Amino acid sequence: MAYGIWLRLDQSRWNRSDFSTENKLTGTIYTDKNRTVVKNLTGYTIKIRMFKTRTIGDRFNKTADIVTAADGTFSYAIAQGDLPIWGNYEVLVELTKSGVQESTLNQIEFQIMDGPLV
Repeated sequence: MAYGIWLRLDQSRWNRSDFSTENKLTGTIYTDKNRTVVKNLTGYTIKIRMFKTRTIGDRFNKTADIVTAADGTFSYAIAQGDLPIWGNYEVLVELTKSGVQESTLNQIEFQIMDGPLV
């Protein structure tokens, strides 16, 4: 088996003031660079991490839910006040289980748009 996991997000941007238990941030984890073979997520915990390039520390670090483990899919229901200030971020996903920690080898650009203040 080749080393590495890759991420595909279903959204490329989100309005900072939007939150919902129904409309979730979603994505899929793959075992190949071309993103054709899904990773089985059985037994894993998934962390979604957002950060700004050339800065220290995460701006978002939340545990996602596995939607269908065999399909490599996950989701996160963004709650009010979850998202950092508007701007462009890089997103990666970290998988952990006993004796294993893996981070996606690619980072996805994600835009948080400024919305009305709540």
